[in-house]
Amino acid sequence: MSGEPDVAFIFDTDALAQILMAQQQNLLNILRQDFGVGCFIMMEVEVELRSKPKFSGLIKPALEKALKSGWIKLLTASDLEQLACLQGQGPVTLADIRALGAEYALYVQRGEAYTHAAAVLLGSPAISNDLNAIRVLESNGKALPPTVLRSFDMFAFLHLEEYLDVKSVEQIRTILMSYSEWIPAPMRTSSFVQGLAGWDCRLSTSLATSASASGWAENFYLKRKTQRPSQNADGS
Repeated sequence: MSGEPDVAFIFDTDALAQILMAQQQNLLNILRQDFGVGCFIMMEVEVELRSKPKFSGLIKPALEKALKSGWIKLLTASDLEQLACLQGQGPVTLADIRALGAEYALYVQRGEAYTHAAAVLLGSPAISNDLNAIRVLESNGKALPPTVLRSFDMFAFLHLEEYLDVKSVEQIRTILMSYSEWIPAPMRTSSFVQGLAGWDCRLSTSLATSASASGWAENFYLKRKTQRPSQNADGS
């Protein structure tokens, strides 16, 4: 893909931690290369990832690799200028995000607050597993991103798009269960693949990158920029 993304995904601590725990940081690169997604975190999320005892030692090597490779980036002023133009938004500054994030932080934890603030102001999807934080912000009349995706939306999407085989997704489920991490209800007592039938994956492909525009729990669509990994050069 070109150097400029088609859309930004803003990752919260809990969802990114699960991706890194499962050693699936390469999915960030797949999203970038094959679907035009720029993956970003706020500084507050990086601090949480590095400081929480449950996360820091476990995911530090994977986090360092993802940051060093540019698969995920700390959101900077130059990124904001590019992304605001991309989304057709007016100018968005780090000061704008920090002001809104400080307001949201009166209700939810800092990582969640600044993630949702950035996603709202940029009109971008947030990636978060914390439904309670979303409900708290919603009940207090706070704006939410156009779409909120979860870590298992990433895993399910890449399985359906044939990047992750059955063995890989079952291993993801096993690893996260071993750390007592959040697992979607349909997958708690069955396999990943069996549970997928009862899981409403919010991420899919279409002819254009877009949101359903019906609320934060609706689907988001990515435009594929390359062939499926199983396809030959002739598309067969």
